[in-house]
Amino acid sequence: MKGPPSPNQPPTLPESHTSIWTLLWRTFKPDPRASLKHQAAVYLCLFFILTTLAVLGVYITTKIIAAIWGSRLRRKSEGIRRSIFENFLATEDEAGDPERESKGKKNASRPVIVGFFHPYCNAGGGGERVLWGAVHATLKEHKNAICAIYTGDTEVHKSEIIEKVKARFEIVLDEDRIFIVYLLRRQLVAASTWPRLTLLGQALGSVFLGYEAISKLVPDLFVDTMGYPFTYPVVSLLLNIPVAAYVHYPMISTDMFSTLSLTTQLPRYVYWRIFALLYAFVGAFADIVMANGTWTFNHIKEVWWLNRLLHLAFDKSKKLEFQILYPPCSTTDLEKFDVTNARKPIVLSLAQFRHEKRHEIILEEFAKFAKSDAAPPNTQLLLIGSVRDNRDKMRVYELRLLARELGINDDVHFMLEAKWDEVKNWLRTASVGVNAMWNEHFGIGVVEYMAAGLISVVHESGGPRLDIVVPFEGKPTGFHFSTDSNGDMTLATALARAFALTPDEQTEYRTRAQQSASRFSEENFENAWLERLKVLLMLEEYSHVDRISRGSPS
Repeated sequence: MKGPPSPNQPPTLPESHTSIWTLLWRTFKPDPRASLKHQAAVYLCLFFILTTLAVLGVYITTKIIAAIWGSRLRRKSEGIRRSIFENFLATEDEAGDPERESKGKKNASRPVIVGFFHPYCNAGGGGERVLWGAVHATLKEHKNAICAIYTGDTEVHKSEIIEKVKARFEIVLDEDRIFIVYLLRRQLVAASTWPRLTLLGQALGSVFLGYEAISKLVPDLFVDTMGYPFTYPVVSLLLNIPVAAYVHYPMISTDMFSTLSLTTQLPRYVYWRIFALLYAFVGAFADIVMANGTWTFNHIKEVWWLNRLLHLAFDKSKKLEFQILYPPCSTTDLEKFDVTNARKPIVLSLAQFRHEKRHEIILEEFAKFAKSDAAPPNTQLLLIGSVRDNRDKMRVYELRLLARELGINDDVHFMLEAKWDEVKNWLRTASVGVNAMWNEHFGIGVVEYMAAGLISVVHESGGPRLDIVVPFEGKPTGFHFSTDSNGDMTLATALARAFALTPDEQTEYRTRAQQSASRFSEENFENAWLERLKVLLMLEEYSHVDRISRGSPS
């Protein structure tokens, strides 16, 4: 029998079977005696607790579903990955490279598939030069790298694509280490598919296109070189691989909001604000962000504020900071042109025939210049560019009609899909290069003007004003013009001033332009890209080890 409790012992309390929900109710139940302020504080605390639990629940559920779904994609892709690796190893054995074992760690590691997402890889523009420049540098530096190109150019064979790259950009690629993944739903990202809510429609379309890409082949790295950031959450969550973004221009920027009137365009303002929040969210899934110039860099830092906050919080090494990576430009051969030679009175435009390039402004202003006393005899305008589809071809037709209406059709010439050798010949003989795009994100064609010794006449905005046609050693390298009614200099006026320079002044302008353009060489691009790739490969190794530790297919 138990004796009476000692007076020095606390009394035994009855066992409690109260549930956690009862305790929560007792804590947060309304108390009529409490003040309104106290009750508000209690309910606010309860709201934050429930919201936090809900967010954690959604996050954990999403991660679990994404992991299961991603494992299925990896198993589905195992066969094609194995086939690619076997072909790669067979090619290596046939090549008989005796130095392979002594080439350092970067080449002694396992094969890695670097996926480049570029639905219009055969377009032949500045964005494609970035793509193929990165591919070329990757294959040259990392012997165990295989580049997969996700493209919607289904009507073109791989050999034709690579041949066009050689002809257009003079880039020679290792065809055996390039794998083309053809996408059948590219129309989902075409602006013509979404006549209403175009930004949102293209964003949603890119989600499905990105999923099609990784469902056909799972890469080890995902590099977006065209600008489809809504693919990043899909790739990052499902595959747990590093994502890199090369941003040519932001889908939405702060400049766009300044063009709206809140009184008459409130719905569009709200739509753009919501889209900007979504854009910031998806941008946070990019591990490495590269901008093609100062204008893009400044704007992407603003709109992808969530990405920057995460990097500030977790990236103590600063390896993942946003960086400017100027596009590769073929300056080496162009800089060999003799700037002291006399040039023909030719005004040259290098630009894809797209609406935003504003060729109609060039035609209208050239017409004013050609009919003035400032124009030299037999002055010609040459428009060189590529076309992507029937819409671009129709645009060329409309520009030809405009030239006829302006009475300058005999002085204007169009050259479509010109080979690089042909372009170089015109760069060697033309006097002035023009670019009329508003807020051109960079302007590779303008760099080529300067490297070849042309006097550049560009719109006073974007990359041409901030990065390219800037003073060299304190002296000008070209002219900026404005399309505003209150602007100091129109394009016609700028052309007149360029042709009014004396031969000695022209030589000085051309010499400074050539020297300034050396900043944008292909060699500088490749070195900067390989530094970014080094970080991506490090992140890929971490991801690979993490997947193995969790038993996921590697």
